[in-house]
Amino acid sequence: MTTNSLSEMVEKLIETLSSEAVVFEDFLKLLSQQQEMLVNNDIDGLNRVTELQRQKVAESQLLSQRRDKLVAEIQSANAIEGDLNVSMLLEHVDEHQGGRLIQLREIIQSLTQKIGEVRNQNAMLLNRSKEYISRTMELLSKINNPDSGYAANGETVENGSSVAVDRRA
Repeated sequence: MTTNSLSEMVEKLIETLSSEAVVFEDFLKLLSQQQEMLVNNDIDGLNRVTELQRQKVAESQLLSQRRDKLVAEIQSANAIEGDLNVSMLLEHVDEHQGGRLIQLREIIQSLTQKIGEVRNQNAMLLNRSKEYISRTMELLSKINNPDSGYAANGETVENGSSVAVDRRA
């Protein structure tokens, strides 16, 4: 394989990695929007953002498959053994392509870390929301089935409702 062919394959890999970085940036923006929708309890907005996230995940999977195929082609065409990573690839590319690969690796790693952080924050918001709903449902269920207690003399005493509902509205 000529150096030019390797260079062309690496250019395709760089284009694919660049596209992946854009998809990750878009996904991060969608996660931030999701966070806003969770805080504002905007169910319709949350559904829209979730659908857009699904589309970005599908896009990312296609790009990942393309990247894997390109890496396999580069390995095969250049008799490179083992797992091909950016560090290994730097030995086979020119300085310009190497710099772009290093930059893309750093961008993708940074985006991946930020995505993980925002996803964890969103999961925490969801869990808090579930806990709040659970507590609210528990309190509402006590309206019709109040707990009973015991008086000082041991007799059972029915407690009144612990929830007040304002029905004036």
